[in-house]
Amino acid sequence: MSESPLITPLLQQYQVELQAKLNECFENNEVKGILHLIDQLGQDIKDEPQLQDLLNLPLLRKLMKHLSSTNPQQVRSSIIILDAIMQRKIIANRLLHQRGAERTMVDLANSLLNLQQQLRHTSLELHIDDLLIGLQVKYVEKKQSDLSILKLALKQFQDNNSLFIKQLQIILSSCESIIDQYYLFGGPLQELIYEYLLMIRQMEEKQQVNFLTQVLGIYERYILDVQYTIQEMQQRTYYIKIEKQMILHQISNMYKSCAQLLNMILVLPEEIGLQKRTYLMIKVLYRYIPDLRIALMGPLQLVMRNLSLFLQKDAQEYKEITIFLYQIIHSSDYDEKFKQSLLDDEDLAYLRENKYFSVKALSYVDESQSVPSLRNLNIQAAFPCYAIIQAASIYCYSFMVDKPNSLIFWSFRTLDYDVSFGLFKLQTIEDLGIIDYVNERNGVKSLIKLQRIESHKQPIIGVTVISNPGLYRIIFDNSYSYLRSKQLFYSIHLLETK
Repeated sequence: MSESPLITPLLQQYQVELQAKLNECFENNEVKGILHLIDQLGQDIKDEPQLQDLLNLPLLRKLMKHLSSTNPQQVRSSIIILDAIMQRKIIANRLLHQRGAERTMVDLANSLLNLQQQLRHTSLELHIDDLLIGLQVKYVEKKQSDLSILKLALKQFQDNNSLFIKQLQIILSSCESIIDQYYLFGGPLQELIYEYLLMIRQMEEKQQVNFLTQVLGIYERYILDVQYTIQEMQQRTYYIKIEKQMILHQISNMYKSCAQLLNMILVLPEEIGLQKRTYLMIKVLYRYIPDLRIALMGPLQLVMRNLSLFLQKDAQEYKEITIFLYQIIHSSDYDEKFKQSLLDDEDLAYLRENKYFSVKALSYVDESQSVPSLRNLNIQAAFPCYAIIQAASIYCYSFMVDKPNSLIFWSFRTLDYDVSFGLFKLQTIEDLGIIDYVNERNGVKSLIKLQRIESHKQPIIGVTVISNPGLYRIIFDNSYSYLRSKQLFYSIHLLETK
């Protein structure tokens, strides 16, 4: 964008008046008034770029607050206003390019998903679907330049057939959060991955196995860990807040390329290592994504057949596969024709005849879904996010805690040099603009005081209990280094009590 002209007194007065009107409309729930102002802004910004300052994240946060209102009319009004904002490209782009916008968009999407569950079978359900798609489309537009790199890697496949995977990992790591990775992975990346798999299919079988293993590893990071159960803190059960809904919402979008990957692996039955990993992934998809169950019936039966025929008879996996088979056949949640097909399949006879195929399977606790201790928890659900902290600057990660006694889990490392780390509680949304964290001014309170960490020598892993709901922020501080920027790889998860 070209540099904006100086703000004239007349323009400044217009900004003040428009902001006052906007606040008045919010207070009085005047939908038509707000829609009129949004229209007016969309037109005027083209001539006066300074008016973009009115389009700030607090505007979206006000709407998010209204989405959780108990007043149905207020909720409906907020949905209409959000739709109006997303329909105007110049306004949506302005909001998306503000610092902290991606976290706000994630929280907004979560609010909409929660609301969608409450408004099933109403006229607003489809409206919310459109909004969720709109949020994803607007985000994807920001990543188009990254996709061109992958397209180029596909063109160079004959000369360098591993380049695509390397570039894919770099792009996923450059996302600000894991949810951003899901948006990207479940969106335009799918067509490119599908095309890459078709190229692999033309290789000899031995070469295929190597590349299929690499692609499968990426899918495992995004599919296997869709649910976490952690036994810690007086046996409370925790789950990852954001992943719980957003991940399940995005995984369905991955299925086209995932199905191609599964089909290519399932025709290699003697590759037992791949078969076992594929079985686990299909099992998770089948359990947690009901919309995919019909499509997964064939792959699930085939992978069980492959393992029944080629797995050693004394293998531990036989127990888990047999128990899962019994649970499917004797559950009311699964298709009757599919259950009968499993009973009639001669290649599954060994599974049906061994001692674990019994009523005890219905009370079996799948140990793969639980973790005995937080120390043993592999919380890394995706590639570490990557950021460059400029010299004399800080990098922030903000998050909202809704429930008391939640956990915040972090892991990070830096290349070559150390960085300072701290965890803070913010009293209000306005505190997001405060950067004077060291002295805890303006109501910003430190839970973990800033301290320099030698994260370049070894990865840093930590977890702490958040006793009180509210707005929190993790800081990676490089303000003491006036000459060097720092390369940061991090993973941060909020876990809440069920």
